[in-house]
Order: sequence, then C-alpha cells, then structure tokens
Amino acid sequence: MGVPDSQQPDTFLQRVACLIARHQQDQLTAGEAEELRAWLDAAPENRRFLEQWNDTRLLADKLQRFTQPDVNTAWEAFQAKHLTNANTTGGPRKTFRLSRWHWSAAAVILLAGAAWYIQRSRPVTPPLARQQVQAPVLPGTSKAVLTLADGSTIQLDSAGHQVIAQGAANILQQQGQLRYDLQNPDAAPALNTLTTPRGGQFRVILPDGTAVWLNAASSITYPTAFREGARQVNITGEAYLEVTSKANHPFRVTINDQTTIDVLGTSFCISAYANENTINATLVSGAVKVNTGSTSRVLAPGQQAQISNGSIQVSQTDTAAAIAWKNGEFYFNNADIPAIMRQLERWYDVHAVYEGNIPVRTFQGEIQRNLPLEDVLEGLQSTGIRFHMKGRNIIVQP
Repeated sequence: MGVPDSQQPDTFLQRVACLIARHQQDQLTAGEAEELRAWLDAAPENRRFLEQWNDTRLLADKLQRFTQPDVNTAWEAFQAKHLTNANTTGGPRKTFRLSRWHWSAAAVILLAGAAWYIQRSRPVTPPLARQQVQAPVLPGTSKAVLTLADGSTIQLDSAGHQVIAQGAANILQQQGQLRYDLQNPDAAPALNTLTTPRGGQFRVILPDGTAVWLNAASSITYPTAFREGARQVNITGEAYLEVTSKANHPFRVTINDQTTIDVLGTSFCISAYANENTINATLVSGAVKVNTGSTSRVLAPGQQAQISNGSIQVSQTDTAAAIAWKNGEFYFNNADIPAIMRQLERWYDVHAVYEGNIPVRTFQGEIQRNLPLEDVLEGLQSTGIRFHMKGRNIIVQP
C-alpha cells in the first residue's frame, strides 16, 4: 500500500488524511496510532510522504492560500464525508453544490497539511458537535399512530408485529408497515387514519393493494375496504403512492380538502405541507388528473403540478428528487436556508430560530437522512452561516 492515488476508494483516502491530520495535532488514539503505523510500514514511500509534512516551512509555503477562510473548500470537505450525487458544473457563486470530492495524492496532502497548519495559524470554530454538551439529535424512524373508526389509537413503530381485526379486514403490522387483508366482503367498511409525527415515517398497503409511503408530519384517511365506484382517500403532508390499477374503479386523492387527484394506475408523489407555499403533485408513471377549484390539468410522467390559490402550474421535473425522501435522502434543488430548515424540522422534530440578517445561500444536491442532525448542521455551517443547538431548537445566525 503506497501513497494514496485517485484510483483508490474515497473512504480509504479520507481515512489516511484523517490519521495524518490527527498525528500532526498529537490527537491519535492508541488504535489510530497502530493503524497509521501499519500504513507507514507498508511501503517506504508512505513514510516519506508523512515526513515531508513535518517540514513547517514547506507546509507554510504550500498552504499559504489556506490562511484565509475558504467556504467552498470547507463545504467540499463535508461533501466528501456525507454527500452523494456528483454535480460540479455551472451554478451561481452562492449555490453550494453537493458534489462528491474526488481525491488525489495532492488532495490528501492539502487536507492533512491544512488541518495542521490552520489549527496553528488562526482560530478555528470547532465542529458543531464539540460545542454541545447535550445528547445528539438523531434522525427520524418508522413510527406512526393508527386511529380506528371508534376513535381508539394504536402506537406503531419499526419493531411492532401484531394483527388487528376490524370489520371487513385484518390489519397486519410487520415492522414499519401496515397491510390490510380483506376478510369479510359483506361487512361495512370503516374509516382508519394513519398519522406520522414529526420525526416519523411509515408505509401502508391499502385493501386494494395500493402502497402508500407517508413522510414525517403527514396523514392518510382511508376505508378498510373499497366498494363500488371510486376509491377515495384523504392525505395531508407528504406521501408517495403506487396505485393498483382497477378498471372502472378510479383512485381519487383529496388533499387538504381543496385539491383532488384522479388516478387510474400510477406512481406519484404529493407534497402538501401547510407551511409550504404550494401543493406539489409529481407524476412518476401513468397518468393523473389534478383538480383545484374550476381548473384541471392532466400530467404526463416527469411533470409536476404546483397548485396555489386555485391555479395549477405544470412543469418538467426530476422525479427522483421528488421521492428522494422515500429512498432515505434529502434533496436540495437550489433550496435556501428556510426551505432546508423546514425539512430538518419535520424529520428531526426540532424548531428553527433565526437571529440576525441571514445571508442568502442556496444548495443543490442530496444528503443522507440517516445522519445525526449535528452532522448535517456541521456541513451547512461550513458555508459561513452558524448553527447552535439549544434543546430542540436550531439557532440560525449569520
């Protein structure tokens, strides 16, 4: 194993850079020291690679440009650790692209040297997590509340396994999913409501086989059996649906009691949070008809309808972005800080508090939803905006 090169895995190169930086700062643990020693012993060039960075004058000369804050470099360092979906072309100066950092030997040198040099040449704000003494804020999990027709409620989570008999159907909970199995076709259907809290998500298979994923702070109300005519459900918040096609039985979604979507058989996403400016309906496959007031529009795959004040605006969109949350990712498409904070508030069950004049920053790319909140804020903080956790509040400062 020689000096790192651009052909080796990014995670390995990051690890070598981290060990070198910690070695320069006398912060290696016993285990890390053994790990670094094994790498040094693997090849003579590895030891030479390290020794050249013990030369302070050489380091100072090569890293002169690091003596001033470099927002983009700090953001790229975070990207290398946490972000996905490379995209490095174009974009305004204040748009921070979440592209993956492709490493080379020079990149490793700069990171290791910069970490050592900057620490000794100017004050550096410690990582967000080190500023806090409180427990980390963890991401959301599979959890929801099922409200039965009689008003009784059942708490659901990712570990539950139970069978609930109700009228026409048996309700099976298997970990983070509910499934309705029709048992008595003659029994009168009853209305159930599945509600996810902030910091929760859940999946339900409706009696007709339609699959629904609920994002945080969302709900769906539906019957325990679908009879003749349209299959009707009510949704608030955000949901992704894969609707089972049934001839002569269209599927109808009512959103916030003001917009309806008529479906024959399709996959689509609805985003209808009360604190967002528009209701968005994004079609992945099939066809849907969006209705609000006296206006109707039919969507083709890859189109998104934005509904506001009785009007519908239709445009092409990235369907993968619309359902990124279902696949375990945040997706930021030129999103500003308030838009990002609203997503974090719902998923981590926290509240954003703004102090001072927050500069305009926009972001584009994806980030995993399984990270602790502090890791996400550390990356955002690298762009020059400060974040502090006080209990369940995110304090946002310029």
